Amino acid sequence: MVTFDCSASHHDGVTLVTVHLRDIAEPTRVTVRNCLDGPVWPPRSEGLPEAGWTASGFSGVLTPGSHALGYATPARPEAPPAELADVTAAPETDTGETRSTSPADVVRELGDPSPPADAVPAAQLSPPADAVPAAQLSPPADAVPAAESSPEPTAPGEDGDTQPTAERAESPTTAATPVAGEDGAPGDRLPDSDAEGDHTAGLPPELGPWLAEMERRTDTAEALAVAETLPEATRAVNEAGGLDGVRALADAGDEAQLRRLARRARRLADRRARATIPVETLAALA
Repeated sequence: MVTFDCSASHHDGVTLVTVHLRDIAEPTRVTVRNCLDGPVWPPRSEGLPEAGWTASGFSGVLTPGSHALGYATPARPEAPPAELADVTAAPETDTGETRSTSPADVVRELGDPSPPADAVPAAQLSPPADAVPAAQLSPPADAVPAAESSPEPTAPGEDGDTQPTAERAESPTTAATPVAGEDGAPGDRLPDSDAEGDHTAGLPPELGPWLAEMERRTDTAEALAVAETLPEATRAVNEAGGLDGVRALADAGDEAQLRRLARRARRLADRRARATIPVETLAALA
């Protein structure tokens, strides 16, 4: 007959429960249920709960002999901390070294499949010739008129921030695509012709190269974000200029710079759309 006893100790806000199961004469399925008022924190292997553990306790087949089980919980200790809810002989159960093919069991046995950091040959990576230091990545000073350089919001009617979007003038012959604003909501609109091909076509010469460089850096960041295999990670790190380039790209603040430029451009576009110039009237007065 299986004998059961358990104990609990409390340390730094966590209760540790230890269960001893003895005198198991044959393969036996046991169910141990947590009696404390809190969730079960089971033992883990490679970040995954050990086989047999659930939110309420343990259930599994044990081999003949004696076994000890343990788990933690944030609940205060009480008596008894656990109970033996069920004991069922399972002589036909294979308790040998049969390996499970489930993904969770494979990770428990073999470990995390992610490549270690030192597997990427960073020392052999050289930065691309056209890499630009992060410190130089700021919009050209003359790309936006100085009168609009103030980042503070202006009063209603001065820059159009409080005007409904429907009041913005749009050309009836130009299809437009919404572009997300600072908070992700639709903001200003760009022609569909900018969705493919040369994204800097038609821009001032001072702004085009900067935007092209920002687009290149964004492509690199996206490649780094989705790399899952060692060859993909090696290629992405190489294109970024090595680990130093990766760190510089992560800390460059590209998104903040692009959103600041987008806000200023949107305010100017709204003001310009409302500034309807009476050409015929001015010509008659002249």
